[in-house]
Amino acid sequence: MNTLKHLNKISAKLTEMLEDLDTLMDSIDNDELYDELDNNIRATMEFTLTQLDLTIDDVSDGVYEKDPSDQEGEEWD
Repeated sequence: MNTLKHLNKISAKLTEMLEDLDTLMDSIDNDELYDELDNNIRATMEFTLTQLDLTIDDVSDGVYEKDPSDQEGEEWD
């Protein structure tokens, strides 16, 4: 499925971005800036990645496939 492939690529990129942010945050000496990045940016990115991975699991499980009753005249496997 093409959609699943794209979602997995986005997940991988977001994971890489989080790792880059962690590396950056390790070098920040300003506690206020660190907290701002951690509480606002990193937390949001982690939440987004979690939700994306849950969606990927749902797509893999066929949750978003059309209901057979919605496809009149088409054969459903």
